[in-house]
Amino acid sequence: MAKAVDIIQASKTWQVMDSTKLQSFMECPRKYFYEYVLGWRNENPSIHLEFGSAWHLAMEHMIRERPERGYSGEVIREAWQLLNDYYRQFFPPEFDQSNAPKEPGNALYALVGYAKWWEEEDREDKPLYTEIAGVVSLSANRVLHFKMDSILELQKGITSREHKTGSQLSRQWRDQWSLSIQTGTYNHVLYCLFPEDQVWGVEINGSIFNKTKTQYERVPSRRTKAMLNAWLMTANYWYDNADREMDFLFNECAEEDDVLRAYPCNPTNCNKYFGCQFMDFCMAWPNPLRSCAQPPMGYKIEHWNPAEESHKHYFTV
Repeated sequence: MAKAVDIIQASKTWQVMDSTKLQSFMECPRKYFYEYVLGWRNENPSIHLEFGSAWHLAMEHMIRERPERGYSGEVIREAWQLLNDYYRQFFPPEFDQSNAPKEPGNALYALVGYAKWWEEEDREDKPLYTEIAGVVSLSANRVLHFKMDSILELQKGITSREHKTGSQLSRQWRDQWSLSIQTGTYNHVLYCLFPEDQVWGVEINGSIFNKTKTQYERVPSRRTKAMLNAWLMTANYWYDNADREMDFLFNECAEEDDVLRAYPCNPTNCNKYFGCQFMDFCMAWPNPLRSCAQPPMGYKIEHWNPAEESHKHYFTV
């Protein structure tokens, strides 16, 4: 009887947890199994992921240059060039029409609109760090990796401004940040790095791209120390569950089983956002251990390691 440990190749990334991986497990343990245990990733680039990464590069440049040069035309052109250079690694010009509005031509107009929208409000911004990474303790023997877009000194206090792109400015989009593991992590990091009376909190810097226009909105996601205690309990609870599922997978599960009892599906999230890329596998395979020796056509094995993400500053807190 072939057990899971005989079928699945081990990866050092299994022991590296961050907010993104933890939230993925919370959404659906079976999705987490495919993406982070097996390491299956679609061979085709994701327009939403790669455009978001390109937009981050442009936002970082504008934050860094704002104190000395403002949101000038030259700064906007430089930011757009960074965006375009990254984007073109994945999508040639002939894809622009099908990828619209998330394509470089529209992004240039969006950067101009961003500069006009936030010019006055950002006038006194003082950037302290951009592209910050590190680990933060959850317990005596457990850490959570993090990567933050920026830490700014504003009139209202020390703020983490996190860049997010979207396709629809809805109540669902706004409300998702209030209690998320990710924004809780960022608030926790701020309290670890700065005196409590100086910390304002996290601000989601949203840019929403739809067919007719680009919208801009900043959503506060602040946590008091008491609220962070609740975040800490929640993070450890789900971390415990992720560890438990991995132990159960390798100690109790085999390809001869009728179903895979570890990493159960969460059917309520199959159609979230743009739909789960692994939904067809869940429909076809009651026990994916019988089919996971090699990734299916169109997929590759690529284990994502948050500890190896690029950054300019690193903190252990």
